Amino acid sequence: MKRARLLGALAIFFVHSSAAQSQQVELRGDVLGPRPYSAQPGVGLIVPLGYYVRASSDVGYAPSANTGLIDEHWRGDLLARFTLDPFREERWGFSIGGGLSLRRHMYLAAIIDLEGPETHGVLPALQVGLSGGVRAAFIVRRAVKGRR
Repeated sequence: MKRARLLGALAIFFVHSSAAQSQQVELRGDVLGPRPYSAQPGVGLIVPLGYYVRASSDVGYAPSANTGLIDEHWRGDLLARFTLDPFREERWGFSIGGGLSLRRHMYLAAIIDLEGPETHGVLPALQVGLSGGVRAAFIVRRAVKGRR
C-alpha cells in the first residue's frame, strides 16, 4: 500500500509542476506477461516536462484475478519517455523511455512507443516494453495542437 501511495504522490507532483502546459488523457488496453497473461483496460495522464520529455501515470484493472497484481486486479505505472518528434512534424512519432511499474511487486520498466497521426482529435499509439515480463498496449491519447 505504501508503494501505491508513493506512485500517487509522484503523479500529483508531476501534474502540479506542469500546470502551465497542456496535459493529455489516455485510454489504454494493456497485455502484461509473464504467464498467465493479464489483459487490462486502463486510464492515464500525461504531463509534458519540457519539449521532449513526457511523464505519465496510469492505472489498469484486470477483470480476471491474477496473483501477480495488487489485490489480484490492479496495476500502476509511472513512466517518462523521450519523444523524437515533439512538435508532430512527421506523421508518425517515436519515443523511448522507462520508469516504474507497480503490481504485486515494483518493477523497472523500459518502453518504446510509436504514435500515429491525429484522427478526430485523438492520437493512437502502440507501446511495447519490459517490466517484470513483456508488456504491450494500444493507447488512444487526446491530441494537443502542435505537439505530441
